[in-house]
Amino acid sequence: MNYQTNLKNNLNINLNNQQLKAVNHTRGNGLVLATAGSGKTTVIISRLGKLLNENNNTSILTITFSKMAALEMEKRFLDKFGYKYKLNAKFSTIHSFAYKLVVKYFRNKNINVDLLKNNYDILNQIVKEVYNKERYQNTNKDEIENISSKISYFKNMLYDPKKYKDYDVKIRKFDVIFNLYEKYKKEKNYIDFDDLLIYAYKILKTSKAHRNRIKNKYDYIQIDEVQDTSKIQHHIINMISKNNLFMVGDDDQSIYSFRGSYPEFLLNFEEEFPEGKIYYLGNNYRSDGNIVETASKVIKYNKNRYDKNIKASKENLNQIKIKSMDSYKNEMDYILENINEGESTGVLYRYNISSIMPSNLLLKKGIDFFIKDSIDSFFNNNIIEDFKSFFKLSADGRDKKAFKRIYYKCNTYFTKEIASFVVNGEGNIYSRLDMYYDTNKRVDSNISRFKENMIELSKLGIKEGIEFILYELNYIDYLYRLEDNGIIKYSNAKNIIEILKELGSGINKIEEFDIKLKELNRKIKESSKNKDSNVTLTTIHSAKGLEYDTVFLIDNNHGEFPQENLMDENNLEEERRIFYVGMTRAKKNLHIITSRRESLFFNEVKYFINKEGEE
Repeated sequence: MNYQTNLKNNLNINLNNQQLKAVNHTRGNGLVLATAGSGKTTVIISRLGKLLNENNNTSILTITFSKMAALEMEKRFLDKFGYKYKLNAKFSTIHSFAYKLVVKYFRNKNINVDLLKNNYDILNQIVKEVYNKERYQNTNKDEIENISSKISYFKNMLYDPKKYKDYDVKIRKFDVIFNLYEKYKKEKNYIDFDDLLIYAYKILKTSKAHRNRIKNKYDYIQIDEVQDTSKIQHHIINMISKNNLFMVGDDDQSIYSFRGSYPEFLLNFEEEFPEGKIYYLGNNYRSDGNIVETASKVIKYNKNRYDKNIKASKENLNQIKIKSMDSYKNEMDYILENINEGESTGVLYRYNISSIMPSNLLLKKGIDFFIKDSIDSFFNNNIIEDFKSFFKLSADGRDKKAFKRIYYKCNTYFTKEIASFVVNGEGNIYSRLDMYYDTNKRVDSNISRFKENMIELSKLGIKEGIEFILYELNYIDYLYRLEDNGIIKYSNAKNIIEILKELGSGINKIEEFDIKLKELNRKIKESSKNKDSNVTLTTIHSAKGLEYDTVFLIDNNHGEFPQENLMDENNLEEERRIFYVGMTRAKKNLHIITSRRESLFFNEVKYFINKEGEE
């Protein structure tokens, strides 16, 4: 009985001809280009089983993108092929592999190091010290996370932080922050997750003994999701391989450039490995034929990709629904009307904060859902706290804490001296302002205008008040200044404000609005425990590798997805890949929705659907 027959008869694994060719790859470097839903995991474990069946002394390392993926793949392999191969088949993430190598290295040198699992507090303190009195605004979680992400990116790409401006990083003094962070860790004997890769890379590069030890340990190395490996990860993998790399991935699903993923290695496979073999898995077994056909046409707009013949194994039963709505509310109502609670449903979005509105609606209607990503950063955002402070001050002239927060964020042009005089004296804000004396007549005019604006704001509801703060108090100018300093992206701030306006619609008192936000936050956190729910809310990035009977793909608004500032070729192509990943999560039904001006990708889909209708 040959291996293919054995798989079919005894393990219920049916390989098509494309999959079989990949599974039969033994020695030498191989690349499997596996389109969405094409059975790549089946190929990986089937090849693993074949190699071990032919030689049970063979040792094989399979590297996956996440710990969960490693555990799931190991379980799936052992369930099919048995625990007799457990010692020979190792499954690991690249970070776990690096951790074992680095810790052993330090231990042999009698050096104690601690793994730093959260660097927020450290970076927060460093950023405060670096900027010191240069700026008014406090640090916020998004800013620190952005800096942390950029540090990680530079390490994964092996970039020199001194040249940060060459890589379009707009964080002022990024190189200073980077170096102070490294200095702090060195003094405290800390290493972070990216340091694991840096040290592993240096150890392997400088020590032939370490390289040979690992090369002799593993006869074959398999890499899942190779399009997501970073430059440093690729170098590490190459150094431990005996030229028996088996890489599985899809250039059309490379969506992690912000983490340092480097799909160029995949695209340059033939140059790097001239003797290597490329295999194609082009059959999509997951999605309705209409979804596969349209998604494959959309992704072909990208130039930097392998040209593949992507085919659907399922019939063309359900047409893609494209819906252009005139408001957030109507968009959410459409989703609610079309949810089938008896089937798995994914509400997918480009940005994490886009979960707020569907969460709010589903909670109102009593529909259980699972939210995959944390949204704490939305409710703890500085922009929300700023708006709340404006409203609180307009309602209570004694709120000096609120005044101290917002006096420099609007068109008062108050100096620190004026603010100190107001905050540190007795009486309410307005009486203190009236007491302040300055020979400059403009100061009196600014004080008068500020008092009038606060009175006007006190008469407005939350939604109308937000508009007033933005344009009459000129808070929007402050947001633009933050963007110029690399602290926020205005497009993100705009999304937060739009959501706040929707949530504040019909609410007149800041106390009531504050309670609503806290209650919404609490309920959304509770929904993160509903893992068995049929309705899932998730970013497209977090949905990668998952599938749903029905998908609602939102955020398809002009300037948002893709963002206006991401319109150069490389960024635009990655945004289109993200959109493609979102489309191909759907098995039966796909709804692509916009609530404002239609996006580029929305119109691409509409073009192909309309063209089909004309034929």
